[in-house]
Amino acid sequence: MKILHTSDWHLGHTLYNYDRMEEQSDMLRQMVEIVKVYQPDLFLLAGDVFHTSQPSSAAQKMFAEALVAIHDANHQMTIVATAGNHDSSSKHEIFRTPWEALKVYTIGNLSKENLDDHIIEIPGKGYVIAVPYAYERNIPAGFFQQLLDTVAARNSENLPVIMTAHTTVKGCDFTGHDNSTENTIGGIDSLDIKEMGEGYDYLALGHIHHEQFVHTGKHNVRYSGTPIAVSFDENYPHSVSIVDIAKHGDRPSIEKVEIKNCHPLVTLPIEE
Repeated sequence: MKILHTSDWHLGHTLYNYDRMEEQSDMLRQMVEIVKVYQPDLFLLAGDVFHTSQPSSAAQKMFAEALVAIHDANHQMTIVATAGNHDSSSKHEIFRTPWEALKVYTIGNLSKENLDDHIIEIPGKGYVIAVPYAYERNIPAGFFQQLLDTVAARNSENLPVIMTAHTTVKGCDFTGHDNSTENTIGGIDSLDIKEMGEGYDYLALGHIHHEQFVHTGKHNVRYSGTPIAVSFDENYPHSVSIVDIAKHGDRPSIEKVEIKNCHPLVTLPIEE
């Protein structure tokens, strides 16, 4: 199973009142080209699609057109997009049914009663467990493990199991996030990786803007980071992650594909 893992697009973001739509449109164009080249089975967008919970009509139109273009680049591919803490969960849910006609699954709400709302089977390829952002107190104890156990009971073909969440995991590098500590980053309290359960082959995380592995000894927990910088503090390369997993239990292989910013952020040195 081949996955394109991305997150934190922050569409509609402005920087010091500068409209960044041209940069974001160019980033989305590059996403389409990457899909054409790599032909992934799964396109995974792990939250913070928009920068605000009330995005402009222009930002929403840009997202909708991007999803159609990404789908057209690989009709066989499944697309999963979850809500992040910057997103409106209801906006992800409104068009969930018609989007599914294009194999696009937009997951906005945490469903405690129906676990199947978070489980997407890609026949012959694998399973996706998609969990949107939710306040920690609203996530039932053992919720992630429940989802993993449900998939394990169905996974008779030993297919790869992918889980995605938009959260902060303890021990991550939060370079570029303002007013952050080891316990709270971007307004989200840190979770211990053990709380995410066991049984996934790859945990695709969103929220942290610096691409990185979370070190667990298994090389299978990763933040893809932002595709373009959201602040001047994010002075590091930006990319998407291409993930390959042959079967359940295998260690994933990862390739970073850099995204170029047509208007890169540059910090000038202070004259002495």
